[in-house]
Amino acid sequence: MKISRNLTENISDMTTAIGDFLTGAQGDRSGALSVLNDILGPLPAPDQPSMLEHRAEEMGMLPLIRTWQERDNTSVADESTIHALFRPAELQRFSSQTGLSDRAAMNILRDLLPSAIRHRAINARAAWQQHTAHTDATAQRAAGE
Repeated sequence: MKISRNLTENISDMTTAIGDFLTGAQGDRSGALSVLNDILGPLPAPDQPSMLEHRAEEMGMLPLIRTWQERDNTSVADESTIHALFRPAELQRFSSQTGLSDRAAMNILRDLLPSAIRHRAINARAAWQQHTAHTDATAQRAAGE
């Protein structure tokens, strides 16, 4: 029985790998970033950490997130990091919404997450700076009147 189950799992894994190869799933990033951003939720703001930052802090992984936020890097997240930062339902959602197998979804997440975190931090800073500048300009106009 165990041999039969292993054979079935191996055939299933091979079929998935062939399907991912034929559909280009391992290299296809279209839509994956949008789904990832949707799962991650709103951008972080001062005194308003993101969902991912909260989870990273709970897991003792906040320094890793801060490194990704502060530096351009070509690192790839390891699978255990992905499992620590995302709930199984979120991983399944990413897989189903992108149309990728679980394996292809994991590979893309491992590759995308560090750079997505960096870009989200840059966008959050830019939005916050723009908001602050607008608020300051409004206050100056009001004080001048």
